[in-house]
Amino acid sequence: MAAVFTEIGKFIGAKVAGALILLAVVAGGIWCWQNPEAVKAFGHAVKVTLIWIVVAAALPWSSYVFMRPLLGVQAKQQTASGAAAVSIGVIAAFCLIDVLLAGWLADWSISGALTWMVVIIGFLAAGAYNFVICESLARYVDR
Repeated sequence: MAAVFTEIGKFIGAKVAGALILLAVVAGGIWCWQNPEAVKAFGHAVKVTLIWIVVAAALPWSSYVFMRPLLGVQAKQQTASGAAAVSIGVIAAFCLIDVLLAGWLADWSISGALTWMVVIIGFLAAGAYNFVICESLARYVDR
């Protein structure tokens, strides 16, 4: 008997969920039709964000070109902190390029608390990614 009620609940729940999803899609379509400027601005924001993500993801891989000379500079350092400073400098340079590119793509006008929060989280993620890629390339080149 409980299995019958379970199947009826699943059937009715699926119909209600489908109706709610259809209603949300129709309402979103009407809103987009009534607000084409907002849709265009959103599309521009998505395009600029994707450009930044692609460049920020490709940037640390460029260190493969100069990784061997960079490891030579690190080896010549007298202390471990000097060698670490070289690594931090390279990663900081990549992060600075990421920040400058984001500012340029945003026309140097980022406003709103949520936007700043997303941008800062993006910068932190890019910095961590820069570190991981540079360290793994250094291990690969150092073999």
